[in-house]
Amino acid sequence: MENKFKLNPYRGDKLRLARLAKGYSLEELGNILNVTRQNIHKMEAGQEPTSEQMPLLCKALNVENSYFFTDRNTPVVEEQCHFRSLKSRTKALTHTVMARAEILDQVIGAVEEFVDLPTFEVPNVDDLDFSISESIEVVAERIRDIWGLGDGPVEDITIAVENAGVIVAVVEGVDEKVDAFSMSRKRPVIIRNSSKENPCRYRFDIAHELGHLVMHDGVVTGCKFTEKQANYFASAFLMPRRLFLAATQKYPLIRGLKSLNWQSLFSLKRYFKVSFKALLYRAKSLGIINEAQMKSGYIYLNKNGYTKSEELDDLLPMEEPRLLSDIIESIGSSKWQKLILELGISGEFITSILPRVKMPNKALFVV
Repeated sequence: MENKFKLNPYRGDKLRLARLAKGYSLEELGNILNVTRQNIHKMEAGQEPTSEQMPLLCKALNVENSYFFTDRNTPVVEEQCHFRSLKSRTKALTHTVMARAEILDQVIGAVEEFVDLPTFEVPNVDDLDFSISESIEVVAERIRDIWGLGDGPVEDITIAVENAGVIVAVVEGVDEKVDAFSMSRKRPVIIRNSSKENPCRYRFDIAHELGHLVMHDGVVTGCKFTEKQANYFASAFLMPRRLFLAATQKYPLIRGLKSLNWQSLFSLKRYFKVSFKALLYRAKSLGIINEAQMKSGYIYLNKNGYTKSEELDDLLPMEEPRLLSDIIESIGSSKWQKLILELGISGEFITSILPRVKMPNKALFVV
């Protein structure tokens, strides 16, 4: 398709971005075009595809011809990305998720030309040392106050962060080695993998990623120290200390001299909508139980198969992101089609990047 974009030089890095986002290896894309992986590598290095190869690339990647002749304005770099430290995560998987996030970021930027989204407002943290747990308690309390969340449990953390201007997306078809991911950009993004559909883990993951966005802007994360800080933030945000201390007065965690009171833990889980493990972790951090009692609770959970799912999980609602669907629907079908055409991507490509998002035509798209 000849258009104004052909006046610009061919961008091999855009080919690599689309290939990674679609999850193809060099060899897999080469097989589709009936060329070698070396040929694809050369195309990504700047060798323009032939007139015969270009339509095949467009079809395989669900992009328009113009896509390869538009600038890649603001590439995502690792310093902006916060992954969990999973040693089993491959470099290819990391690149796939980052590529999807970059294209999602481009879509968000284009959509924001039509709608006004809230400014992501967080307190200044320059004066805080996050190696000290008290600093993390303070920043979690400050954010709850700024966002007007009150003194009670966070009813729906997805709505809370979306109301604060964060885009939340759920990806499907991605290896469970990536459970959650966040990106510090002009418009912050939190991405959660649907392979771990558990309401309590989901809530904690969103809070964990929020912690990275607040505390670790410009910091390379993934080490045990930044992960511990984000976990502590998630606990403090979902279970504020004054509220948690009051709740454990009503539902004592220790029965007799030292035994854990699981009946109380069940009540607290329903109240805070977090896992038993998260409750034990928070109780230990606030000095309500000791190390041995926390570990005995962990052993009990492991022994009873509660590592991935627990009792009561099926009674708690699974939160769903809404903001992205709402803003895309709000701009209408004609503007949406014009927007993706200008980006050089097709509706089919969007369906492989945007998860569970209602488009203007009311269709449900799933990665």
